[in-house]
Amino acid sequence: MQPRAHRVVLVAHSHVVGGIERHVVTLAEGLSGMGHHVAYAGPLDGWLGSRMRSAGYACMHLPMHGMYDLWSAWRLAKFCRIQQATLLHGHAQRGARYSGWAARRLGLPAVATAHSTQGWKWFDRDTTLIAVSRAVRDALVAAGIRSERIHVVHSGVEDIGATPLPGASAPGRTGAADRSGQVLVLGMLSRLERVKGHDIALEALASIRSRLPVRLVVVGPEDTEWARQIRAKATALGLDDLVEFQGLRNDLPAAFSQFDVVLSPSRREALSLTLIEAAAAARPSIAADIGGIPEVVVHEQTGLLVPPEDPDALARAILRLGTDPELRARLARRARERYEQEFTIDAMIQKTLSVYTGAIAGQAGKPR
Repeated sequence: MQPRAHRVVLVAHSHVVGGIERHVVTLAEGLSGMGHHVAYAGPLDGWLGSRMRSAGYACMHLPMHGMYDLWSAWRLAKFCRIQQATLLHGHAQRGARYSGWAARRLGLPAVATAHSTQGWKWFDRDTTLIAVSRAVRDALVAAGIRSERIHVVHSGVEDIGATPLPGASAPGRTGAADRSGQVLVLGMLSRLERVKGHDIALEALASIRSRLPVRLVVVGPEDTEWARQIRAKATALGLDDLVEFQGLRNDLPAAFSQFDVVLSPSRREALSLTLIEAAAAARPSIAADIGGIPEVVVHEQTGLLVPPEDPDALARAILRLGTDPELRARLARRARERYEQEFTIDAMIQKTLSVYTGAIAGQAGKPR
């Protein structure tokens, strides 16, 4: 017997583009691709709202001003009635707050995804929680939330396809060559915010530039104060000829095909979609041993982990991979294998649907 299709309203407050926003888009595409009805409530004047509207989902502009906007809560409940919703799924704290309110008003089950190791205050006591990593789950438990309420569902990403590691004859390569005739290209793909550790990468690059032919490609939206600071820091360190800022790119396969190694020296990270995408592209990573990163990057198997806030350790890891192409190739193969086993969209959708089923069953047992 074919399971009944869900009618899900996704709720998120966002005006930027980052991991949460990309996660919501991927979840919507996966659910609708399996025949479930998806609608979206949130600001429509940002990247996420624009993407959801252009994809043809039923959308409602929901500003959610602060955490006590009762007008937004009432409008969300009305929108859910119109959409004949069977479940609300909020994302991050504000999305969880408003979806929990509306769900209680309508007598519907609510699910909320926690995308951060720091956010927990606004999760409703009746909401079923999804943590995007074990690190997030542990943070929620440490904050006093019962572990039985929390389900770990790792985020999945689109299979952007494994591509060969760049070779000596790769087009567009400039600069001095190492023993294999190749400049090692490091890549960072993320929001340009302090938490991502671009400054740590620049300091590591400055310390090895005389020992290894290397350059750094930075991909991400540059409309932040941190982007201005990082450009200034690159100039101050004399790295203008070794650092390329490419801005926001949507062509992920082409973006990752440039890189020999992906860097993620983050100061805080719940999971990291970029590192999962790197694995899908068969790229080894060097990343900070923090938050949910070790759930993606397995040290010495799919990449290298280094202590956070440690440019010297990052530099040593870059030198190691930069002078050992066989190690890079081995880590790349295993990264791709781990992506196929753990981080596909299908795996994420199936686990999410299992959480939905449990939440609906739990709601059915509550008195009305």
